[in-house]
Amino acid sequence: MEQNIREYYLMIISGTLTMFAGGFVWPIFAPYLRTEFTAPLQLVGFAVSGYFLLRMVGEFPIGVLSDRVGPRFPLIAGRILAVIGAFICYKTTSIWMLIFARIIWGLGDASFFCIGMTYVSKLFTSEKRGRALGVFQAVELIGSFLGQTIGGYVAGLYGPRINFLATTMMAVVALASVTLIKGNGAAFVVKAKSSILPSRGELRKVLNRTVIVACIINLVCMMNNNGIQGTILPIYVTESIGLDLTLYAFLVSASTVGSVSGNLIGGTLSDKIGRKKVLLGGLGIGVIALIGITIFTSFYPLLVLMFLNGVFWGIVYGVVPAYIADAVPDEVRGIGIGTFRTFMDMGGLIGPMAMSAVADAIGGVQGYIYTFYFGIAMIMGLIVITMTLKDTITKSVSAIH
Repeated sequence: MEQNIREYYLMIISGTLTMFAGGFVWPIFAPYLRTEFTAPLQLVGFAVSGYFLLRMVGEFPIGVLSDRVGPRFPLIAGRILAVIGAFICYKTTSIWMLIFARIIWGLGDASFFCIGMTYVSKLFTSEKRGRALGVFQAVELIGSFLGQTIGGYVAGLYGPRINFLATTMMAVVALASVTLIKGNGAAFVVKAKSSILPSRGELRKVLNRTVIVACIINLVCMMNNNGIQGTILPIYVTESIGLDLTLYAFLVSASTVGSVSGNLIGGTLSDKIGRKKVLLGGLGIGVIALIGITIFTSFYPLLVLMFLNGVFWGIVYGVVPAYIADAVPDEVRGIGIGTFRTFMDMGGLIGPMAMSAVADAIGGVQGYIYTFYFGIAMIMGLIVITMTLKDTITKSVSAIH
């Protein structure tokens, strides 16, 4: 158990560094494309989506690979790719090279985020798993919060390009930290089979109804998160409402504080009262937050609404992987989490392009508002399909007693 706790804390440290680096560029990326490269809205959407292109196709085989050989080698390889991608972003003056660098960066991050969830879920039993995943992701999001807040301030003082240089240095530190992870804190069974593709039997164990519905929930929520908050909202706030980049960074930071709160509260409550109830509550909060964003345009109401939007995403991001981890056997949990991450990345890829297309087709401020309406409708649809899920934690808790 002491070895498991050591590995858990090392994963938290590595995750916090990785999220700090990502947060440093997250709030400034779309406005940076508009000002530095004078990119039209749909090209901005494509550039934001680029991060998820190889990340989407990489999550699943990385999840399988972690089940085959353990987490250490894929984690180190991923951090090396992140260093390369961040440095190219800093040096390039071509938007296409920037998109290429973000694609590399995304593949590198795929290894950490997929394996991080998988490994942490294997370190704990089902009755403690929701809380452990919630704390793990909440501490990561604290790193993201600090990165977003400081990153917006740095970009306001020195220009956004310097953020990529700082991120490169952080990625180097994150690379150093993952080399300390031994990857033997859980019972990994290294299989003789060398293929990183799952067998038919493994797929049957993973692709049950709970996993499929959970993946759909994750896909749609990520479309909202990356398509609205990552692409449309920063342009709407800085160009239409007229807030500067530093103030927008504070809005994103409020969202991250909400995500931390949602992860901690959602993970802990889902272990006690069930995954389904907590997930439904989180989706309801998401609807309220987006409705409010369509109504209010001043800074302080938006600050509160962004916090609520973060709570929504934090609950989803904390509870859904616990749902999946409960629904699949230990020996294929990496494949299950890899499937979850693949759908998440698919949402990250589709969301910016879909939302920017909606906004561009309608045009003007109304185009931005209608993307928010579209997001509200999608979350309401998720509430309906979540009602059909069974609570996986109920069986685990009853078995303990």
